[in-house]
Amino acid sequence: MLLVGTTAHLEDLDRSYFYADDVSVTALAVGSFAGGVGSLLPSSSRPVWSLLDGERIVALGEFDVSPLVRLPSATAQSLAAVSGGGLLVGLEGAHLLTVSRDGLVGELPSFDAVAGRDAWKNPSASTPDLRSITATSADVWFANVHVGGVWRSGDRGASWQDVIPPEADVHEVVAGDGGCVAVAAAIGFGWSKDGGDTWQWTTDGLHAAYSRAVALDGDTAFVTASTGPETTDSRLYRCRLGDSFELCSGGLPESFPFNLDTGSVAASAGQVALGTRDGRVFRSGDSGSTWSLVADRLRHVRVLCFS
Repeated sequence: MLLVGTTAHLEDLDRSYFYADDVSVTALAVGSFAGGVGSLLPSSSRPVWSLLDGERIVALGEFDVSPLVRLPSATAQSLAAVSGGGLLVGLEGAHLLTVSRDGLVGELPSFDAVAGRDAWKNPSASTPDLRSITATSADVWFANVHVGGVWRSGDRGASWQDVIPPEADVHEVVAGDGGCVAVAAAIGFGWSKDGGDTWQWTTDGLHAAYSRAVALDGDTAFVTASTGPETTDSRLYRCRLGDSFELCSGGLPESFPFNLDTGSVAASAGQVALGTRDGRVFRSGDSGSTWSLVADRLRHVRVLCFS
């Protein structure tokens, strides 16, 4: 399934099936455990949760949604699936919650106590954002604070270590196969093959360094790059990790007059999708070599994913 979340609805684009109308989809999270809500989905799909209106988390079935929990306030910004069927939720102000598969909500005071958080500054809001979060297959968690760096926990949130400093201005962090983790940042594209211990950075092949979205498919990265926060020239690129970037073309516009933002790119098993703020969805079935426009005139596409 290709799930598309906009400021007005949630849809499985493959089936042209609307899960919900009159909702703003804040985030999507794809899990990997067997049973539970996964049994409600098609056999080829993984379990998926959606964060609606920054407040309600629902599990997606084949033809319906099942409420999991309503959060204390509509301040949630990001969502990630973790081991055991649980979820990690990022809030405005750079706070974290855990949600069990049964809908029990817990706070993570350890993240509120990390060193240096009093110096975090957000250029677009009065408090820092928890812009994106992700978890590796080994259940190592990564939290991307805007602007406060990237933080890692290997003990399910009991303690945290800073692995990328605030100065990098990271906009999205994603986990791939094994210990691979990648980020889109104002200084370019960064990746780690050892679970965040060491990082490599590059802008080779990009027309500009400023990056807001990233997706991984095996050892291939898809990254957006633009000339800055108020850009009129944003583009999508791909590369093998360690190689130079090449511009994605073959049916995709060479440039967009706005940023391609956090959550706007998804990739899995050779399938790639790109959503835009002007309501278009582009898709590739050959790892980004060729593209087609598969949806138009939607509302602002905020997030998409394959399941």
